[in-house]
Amino acid sequence: MTYPWEVFRRLLTPRWVGMFAGLVVVVVACVLLGLWQLGVARDSGRQDAVSAAATLARAPLQQVTAPHHDFEADYSNRAVTVTGTYAAERTVLVVDRRLGGRVGSWVVTPLETQGGTVPVLRGFVDGTPSAVPRPPTGVVTVTGTLGPGESPRDGAPLPAPQVRSIDLASLVNEWPGDLYNVVVLASGESTGPAAGLTRVPPPGLDAPLNLRNAAYAVQWWVFGIFAIWMWWKMFRAEQQADELADESAHQQAPQHAAQQADDSVAAPREGATT
Repeated sequence: MTYPWEVFRRLLTPRWVGMFAGLVVVVVACVLLGLWQLGVARDSGRQDAVSAAATLARAPLQQVTAPHHDFEADYSNRAVTVTGTYAAERTVLVVDRRLGGRVGSWVVTPLETQGGTVPVLRGFVDGTPSAVPRPPTGVVTVTGTLGPGESPRDGAPLPAPQVRSIDLASLVNEWPGDLYNVVVLASGESTGPAAGLTRVPPPGLDAPLNLRNAAYAVQWWVFGIFAIWMWWKMFRAEQQADELADESAHQQAPQHAAQQADDSVAAPREGATT
């Protein structure tokens, strides 16, 4: 029978103190990594930043960011205004986009300002039109919200002006001037409504849970539970082995004593004759 004091005394040995410390490190690491993956799955930090940005007063773009400046989380959904002149000849058509069940393309035109060039998502068109709706001429003030650029998408080369994504790393080499590292989702222009275009609304704030990262979080927590189970299994195995050794020693002790007694009786006394 194992008494609590005996268990506690074994845990205080240097070997098991070290193993317990290692277990604590592993379990804490698994818990933290699981929470990190869960945070990635929820993307709660980004949602908070986007929500806060949406409540800020509209401001001129140059007061919010500068050309080549990194896109920060609190830029998303930030309401801005920007004034400049559209470079219509450099308009690109971002294909394979969807809006409310419709399949079509985004019309993105660079707006040249005094501070630099701004990619403006002017709106959505059905399908892939051969003639892209032209932007207004002259100086125009665009109101809208900020969004990030996109990663490049693989696929066969497309005829100009079609592209697969708003890849700012590519556009910076194609459009002249300093490029802002943001995309303005236009909600209005000072020249009036955009003929032939449907404005693209800002993305929703309620992002669905990323199941892959949520599964990674569960895996890390399972690893932590498994580490605890393995540690306890090793501890109990060693404890049971010692208990069996002690029990065997106790069982062998009377036999050993009887054997010694038999040996002493069987051994002839000094000076005895047969």
